[in-house]
Amino acid sequence: MSEGDHTETRETQWLEEAKGSSAPAPAQPQPAARSKDTGPVLPALGMKLVETAFRGKERRPDPDGDIFDAANFKQVKNSWWLDRLLPDGARKYFLAAYVICTGVWLIALVLRLMEAGTGELSEDLWYFVKDKQWQLQPLLLFVHFICLRLFKGIYSRNFDRAFTHLDVQQGELETFKRWFYGRRVNLFAIAIALPFIAWDFLFFATGEKFYETIYGADSRYLQIIDTSTRTAEAWLLLTIWTFEWLMFGFYCYLMLSGAFVVRAILRKHDFVDSVDLVLTERQYRPMFNVIAQAGSLVFFYGLIHLGYMLYTKSADSDIAGLILLVTLLSTSFGITWGAVRAELRGNVNAALEELEKSYRSCREKLATMKDIPGIDDDIQRIQVQLKMQLALQQLDYLQSKYESLGRREFLGLVFKMLAPVGSVLARIIRWGSLLAAIGLGSAAALGVSERQPANVGTEAEAPANAGE
Repeated sequence: MSEGDHTETRETQWLEEAKGSSAPAPAQPQPAARSKDTGPVLPALGMKLVETAFRGKERRPDPDGDIFDAANFKQVKNSWWLDRLLPDGARKYFLAAYVICTGVWLIALVLRLMEAGTGELSEDLWYFVKDKQWQLQPLLLFVHFICLRLFKGIYSRNFDRAFTHLDVQQGELETFKRWFYGRRVNLFAIAIALPFIAWDFLFFATGEKFYETIYGADSRYLQIIDTSTRTAEAWLLLTIWTFEWLMFGFYCYLMLSGAFVVRAILRKHDFVDSVDLVLTERQYRPMFNVIAQAGSLVFFYGLIHLGYMLYTKSADSDIAGLILLVTLLSTSFGITWGAVRAELRGNVNAALEELEKSYRSCREKLATMKDIPGIDDDIQRIQVQLKMQLALQQLDYLQSKYESLGRREFLGLVFKMLAPVGSVLARIIRWGSLLAAIGLGSAAALGVSERQPANVGTEAEAPANAGE
């Protein structure tokens, strides 16, 4: 439309208004007032919560940081007889452990029905299911089977990686590995488990309140058996405890002997790189990784075992076993920490002596320099002073790095031990976000459905008013 047409239209409107024309001016379209409807906001917020809770992780998974990685369940050549009887692979291993634990529970049920059955199958079965000992004993045995393979898995996978930065040949590492997993594992595992097995046997044979301690004073089982003798079900429990203590001895052997292997290798071999690079890049960290993962596994095992003890009011040998496991974990960390510090101490002291010599020589040179006017003398003096300052900074850096060796690894051990709890909390937060998203989405849907009739009615009135 040209400028002339616009001018003519405006003049025509002014003329009609001046004449007092009763014809109403054409209504200009007004922008629709923004509604305060928040209906679309809630679904968007709900979708955002769902995406936040269940979006794929951008960071790549670290198989070495996950103690439950399927690779830890692979069969590794070793002489531990109990592990060699079990199949390879995570699925087959879990299936075998499940079948064994379920079979033990069924055997206990059959023994209960044969020895203390009242003739009413449903009632006897119900009382057996209510028994606290048999509610958790299969689960505890299953946890032992998981830890049996995981302990071996994390030590075997990290064995070669722990000594990557040392001048040790692969053939020598294989020799240490054969020693580590050799026939002595059976001897040491049985030797560690033997005191606890004897403890349980003594309590089983001479304990006056054996049944009250194991089953609880209010258990119906005590009312229908002769508590002065030991039933077949009690013998089955003793057999299960014996196998659990043997697996426990295997855990202890791996932690303790693994630390001594690290100590033996560090006494014979040095780090390839210079000491400042070793301390800066923390090349000793792989040696602590296996202890950190073992600590996470110990925490997982201890948490479930503690729940079992509190729920069943079990014997004192379980408490002693947990204390020993934590003590051996701390001991293995201390042995590794002391071995790394002893290995680096000589190199650190040598480096510090060289830096001190460099600082003293620069200081002596600066003291003998004469104050000669000129830029050359100033430049030379500045160079000597910078060299002195650099030597002092290197001295302080090496000392602080060496003194702090092991602190971050200890904190890493603590965080690794708390990793299972953090994983559970993360899952709770994710599912909480999902529930919040569902709630907001439901509220948004209800709000939109309640406002929909009013919007439809407003839209229907618009054409009628426009036509009037």
